[in-house]
Amino acid sequence: MKTVTVLGSTGSVGRQVLEVIEKHPDAFKVVGLSAYTNEDLLREQIEKFSPNHYYFPSGAVEVQSSLFDILEDKNFTKCLSSLEETAAQPSDIVVLAVSGIAGLWAAVATLKRGGTLAIANKETIVCAGRHLKALEKKYGGKILPLDTEHSAIFACLKGEPIKQVRRLILTASGGALRDVPLDKLANVKPEEALRHPVWSMGKKVTVDSATLFNKGLEIIEAMRLFEVGADKVDVLMHRESIIHSLVEFTDGGMKALLSVPDMKLSIESALYYPDHGVDSVNPLKLDKLANLSFSTPDFTRYPCLALAMAAARMGEGACIAVSAADEVLVEEYLKGKIKFGDISKTLARVLTKFDSIGDVELEDILGIDERARKYTYSMIGAK
Repeated sequence: MKTVTVLGSTGSVGRQVLEVIEKHPDAFKVVGLSAYTNEDLLREQIEKFSPNHYYFPSGAVEVQSSLFDILEDKNFTKCLSSLEETAAQPSDIVVLAVSGIAGLWAAVATLKRGGTLAIANKETIVCAGRHLKALEKKYGGKILPLDTEHSAIFACLKGEPIKQVRRLILTASGGALRDVPLDKLANVKPEEALRHPVWSMGKKVTVDSATLFNKGLEIIEAMRLFEVGADKVDVLMHRESIIHSLVEFTDGGMKALLSVPDMKLSIESALYYPDHGVDSVNPLKLDKLANLSFSTPDFTRYPCLALAMAAARMGEGACIAVSAADEVLVEEYLKGKIKFGDISKTLARVLTKFDSIGDVELEDILGIDERARKYTYSMIGAK
């Protein structure tokens, strides 16, 4: 039985991870949980899974439930002081499913103890992927991608020398606004951007799917996780979301991973690694597929993808800055404070401001992140 810590257990990915674990009680035991604001759901998860410890920031809500104190009194669980401390506790796998740069030091803590990090946190890899790979090698841990696209690439690369790879190809469905007329895009409301045609995800990543900024982050993720240059990662539009990613080799041959669109496949791939999961998703009935379509991205429709790709070529500082800026912009968009079209316009200005930083040390990441956020707020007149 593998022990598992789930950081961000009340979010979309975290809930799906716990659903998988609940389905396989003889294979996995939850020993740690964390949430940021959803106190009620965290309380339910603690009662159901009886972890050894949890993290819930006291400032996330005005008053924490007394049930947490009762659970501690009965020695059912213990409240820890940070995500980092929670990740540092013994467990076979730490699932990092928190949103944003907040997961950085938890990732570092996991790898420094030689643990396995199953990561769905795009921003942490984008900002610190090079450093995380160095820690993986130094301490003997393992980084396993939870994103569907990178899990697919990971599977396709098993047993393959990276020097024989010509391209890594990420597929993109196009998001909720893929069929909205271009002249209407700038003013679409948040509820429209949140209607993803295929995947059920958290609000931030769903908006990023609508702008396709998430695919830009995934390009940078692929560069960091598989240690290749920006010129070796491409994006292909694929509306059906059946092929999750492809790898093209130097001889012209390709490998692809296909399945019904369900994140539980990549979750089980990480939890059961190096083995396959058990009935992760329904079988794909190839004879029932009417069509598999592909096209190149339209950068007029998706300027945020072009900006993220530009950042990938510039260096770590630019990647950190646009990642931080996007967190701010999506939050303000969801609040109704800015328009959809303002996201790409402001990202372009942030990229120009931070384009010359280059690679950075681990200790400098949060400082650049903070500067980029402040600059972004100044551009949109918020906070």
